[in-house]
Amino acid sequence: MVKRILTALSVLLMLVSYSTAWATPLGGLAVALSPTENVMVAAGDNRVLYVIDPAKMEVLNRVWLGVCIIELEFNKDGTMLLAEDTDGTLHQVDAKTWKTVKQAPKASRMSAARNVDLAAGLNPDSNGHIVRLLSMTDLSEKGKVVLAKGEKVTALGLDPEGARLAVLLEAVNDESEPKATATPPELKGLAADEFRQKNDGKTSRFMVYKVADGSKITEHKLFYSTSSTGWKVLFQGENVLFINYSNMNARVNAKGEVTLFQLANSFNYGIGASADQKLLLTGGLSDGSYTATEGLSPLKFQPDRLSGWPEYFKKFAVAADGTAYGSTSAFRIIKIKPGGSFDRSFPIF
Repeated sequence: MVKRILTALSVLLMLVSYSTAWATPLGGLAVALSPTENVMVAAGDNRVLYVIDPAKMEVLNRVWLGVCIIELEFNKDGTMLLAEDTDGTLHQVDAKTWKTVKQAPKASRMSAARNVDLAAGLNPDSNGHIVRLLSMTDLSEKGKVVLAKGEKVTALGLDPEGARLAVLLEAVNDESEPKATATPPELKGLAADEFRQKNDGKTSRFMVYKVADGSKITEHKLFYSTSSTGWKVLFQGENVLFINYSNMNARVNAKGEVTLFQLANSFNYGIGASADQKLLLTGGLSDGSYTATEGLSPLKFQPDRLSGWPEYFKKFAVAADGTAYGSTSAFRIIKIKPGGSFDRSFPIF
């Protein structure tokens, strides 16, 4: 009996540790759709790459990668696939042979501007974090943004044109921001969250860089300083959207003004967006949100439920017509219709 209890506690600690690091429970898949939308791939913690026919949702090929995958992105012409592993290494996979042809260590938190064949990844160098800008076709370095020692990147993201890079730094203690011990009882929901954020004695720095030469376009100090994980950064014109696991998300405008928002699902275990960043998909425990980034009005969807261990969304891929595919911790792909309603589910094995 004692042995069983200890085993259960060990598994629980693993789940907590893993979800803290990657904002998703153990098991499951990442997913990507080729630019021509005739090939889908999925990969995850079992170290296998699945090549899928998206029309029939049939597995055509299984390839042993040997590493745990948390992110997948095709390049512009679909000839190469980038797969990010849990160590922050990008693996370049030939999309004809499905063999790994090159690797780029220290390129975590991949953000892709597929239409210009550019990916950003983080090198957490102890002498100063470095955002690397890499070709999605051959992983050659096209540029970089070097931060000062002690400045730690919480989130990063490219705009769809690969022209701008947004960076949010880790929150720091700031004596200029007030510190309150209690939230006024009349404040509820996001109003209460905003009060706590503005009165926690912490701030963060937000910068936008020009990708072409690495010059800084703008910098602002924000009251927004959540310590959440699992970030996705999107551009909405001049605004930048920060979406994270905790679902305390933020829109920051060109003046550095912050508006908090939440999506219709629970915690954002899974986050994905269309290549043009006009559609945002998020998912939690057996529910998800389908959101146009213009207006940020989420529509909630819910797939068919499985019995047994809870199923969480992990990643999303979005087709040009707005059809979305959510990959889950139960090794399923959930198909979502354009407009945001549940269509069908498919097991991947």
